[in-house]
Amino acid sequence: MFRSIGLIVIVLVLATGCNVLKATPTDTTKPGTLQGVVTGPSGPVGGAIITVTPTDNSYHTGTADGTGFYQITGIPAGSIVYTVTAPGYQTFTGSATIAPDTTTIQNVSLSLS
Repeated sequence: MFRSIGLIVIVLVLATGCNVLKATPTDTTKPGTLQGVVTGPSGPVGGAIITVTPTDNSYHTGTADGTGFYQITGIPAGSIVYTVTAPGYQTFTGSATIAPDTTTIQNVSLSLS
């Protein structure tokens, strides 16, 4: 009798999916955001163009506002290379890692050309 009850319990546990043993995977498909402030020797560099290239070779771009602030959304999670250009300044190239559903901050200080 105990044997059949034990067998019934095992069957019920297996039939319900035994959620106790399941792990929740991290959703790495959610994009992230890159943001920061672009400055130069005299302060903010409004109009600077920020170009982001993730490992999937997609292309994302943004422009810094009058305070030098920029924000680029929808970037695939993973490693990226980004460049910052502005007339009269040397081009800056950097790299970062974008986490899913997270904002990564990269402030940039440009040098005069």
